Amino acid sequence: MKHIFKSILLLTLPLLSGCRYSFDINDSGLEPRICVMSYICSGEEAGIEVYKTVPVYATGNADMTLVSPSYSLRCNGEEVDISSTEVPNDGLMLNSPAFKAGDVLELTVGAEGLETVTARTTVPGSFPEFTQTYGLDEDGNRSITLRYEKESEGYYGANVEYRIEGENGFVYEGFAFPIEGYAEISIDNNAYSPVVTYINDKHIFVWDDEADGKYEIKFRDNTISKGVRKYRLHLYKLSEEMYRKLNAEYDADSNPFAGLGLSSPSFTYSNIDNGAGWFCAYSKTISDWMIE
Repeated sequence: MKHIFKSILLLTLPLLSGCRYSFDINDSGLEPRICVMSYICSGEEAGIEVYKTVPVYATGNADMTLVSPSYSLRCNGEEVDISSTEVPNDGLMLNSPAFKAGDVLELTVGAEGLETVTARTTVPGSFPEFTQTYGLDEDGNRSITLRYEKESEGYYGANVEYRIEGENGFVYEGFAFPIEGYAEISIDNNAYSPVVTYINDKHIFVWDDEADGKYEIKFRDNTISKGVRKYRLHLYKLSEEMYRKLNAEYDADSNPFAGLGLSSPSFTYSNIDNGAGWFCAYSKTISDWMIE
């Protein structure tokens, strides 16, 4: 499945309303490229995955190893010492030190027979100061309302962690799900459109400053155990590249062209020049626990 996902990054299908296309992957003429995948968190050591893309028809026995790879990472124009670990048949993992808010990162990767790729992102600052209010409506839907100081060109994300100290002595922990139909609801008279996708296998609510300094998260924790229920927020300030990438993931999940066997145009988003994938950054803040 991992190989298929990586290969999809190589494809960009033409989409024009009312037209039909004959598409033969074996005759597509697509050349292998370098692909980069990395979400870099402020204050944490980073892992940057690098490999060679291959056509879909070749994924069964594909070798994504890079031949004679070269790479460099600059922070604010200065070379950064990074190490690498080769993953047999699956490329490289580059390991870098932690970065701080405001750092401008520039990555360059090359390999024999492949075009050199470059990427750039800026590590964002912390989530702005905020207040949080927990609520529970008559339908059993839980919500947390965030109020924060609006910034120019701010990009944000959040997920909800829960901890339930059950009456049976067990403790249940995890991350909450959006309520059913979340993507179809309107909030604050259409002030913004709810977008929910995934990061590190957890749901993440994503928005920008069209939310005007207020955002409401409606969620469920899928547990029925009685006991003391606690919730807290993991709040993200996103680089523009990461915001666009997560929105592309959302578009792919809600792809209106799926019935035609076509991928969403937004799913092809990449900020890797001459290559594929993404090189993004974010910062994370964890709120205090709220008790139901």
